[in-house]
Amino acid sequence: MKKMNKLAKFGIGLLAGVLVVFAGFWLLVLWNTYPPEESYLLKAQSDQGLKIVEKSNYFILTPARKDDAFKPILYYPGGLVDPQSYLFKMGKIAQLLGTEVYIIKAPFNVSIFDIPAAKRIMERYGMEQAWIGGHSLGGITAGRFVANHPEKAYGLFLLGSYADRNLRNFEGPVFSMMGMEDFVIRRSNYEDAKANLPPLALIIEVEGMNHADFGNYGPQKRDGESSLSNEQVVEYIYKSFRKASMVAE
Repeated sequence: MKKMNKLAKFGIGLLAGVLVVFAGFWLLVLWNTYPPEESYLLKAQSDQGLKIVEKSNYFILTPARKDDAFKPILYYPGGLVDPQSYLFKMGKIAQLLGTEVYIIKAPFNVSIFDIPAAKRIMERYGMEQAWIGGHSLGGITAGRFVANHPEKAYGLFLLGSYADRNLRNFEGPVFSMMGMEDFVIRRSNYEDAKANLPPLALIIEVEGMNHADFGNYGPQKRDGESSLSNEQVVEYIYKSFRKASMVAE
């Protein structure tokens, strides 16, 4: 009986320790996650030309006017950035391209923990192919997904990011956009990773653009200072989608 009591106490103590560690980790994640800027979140939510539906693991952004010729976009957010931070700019992209955008909610806001998320969404909605991409760590996640499932990707886009897997033989359109004021991404990693991209990949480096420009979550630690407006950033992304598609054709 005494042995059983000791085991029970040990089990309770171990469980309590695990719960404390998990709670501490969760609080650390919450403390360090960049929340969306409230004003741009409200603008996205009140946009009459855009329908936003929140699911348990992703957001769906559907424009009022659709162009069925353009593939859907699946978007992995940056690490420790609230996915709602991308609703405004990617909502504008959805409207300009006339296609649906799916913004993935990652465990602990770290997309690398759920690389297969794009595959589940595609299967849920019967998509044969889609544009796969993301911002920062989300772009790295997207590159790994495409490396694992090239048949699922119509194209790949990297925003303030790079591919850390060999994608030289990927046949779909690819574009990589990096801000010249981006001091968050390690520049040597970015430069080295260019060799992982297909020969026809578009490499776009934008003066005055920083790392946080791809979302709306305010200034990011160690980042440079942006001189671009939201409208200019959206225009750069939109034109890159169009240009990459034309190069692929």
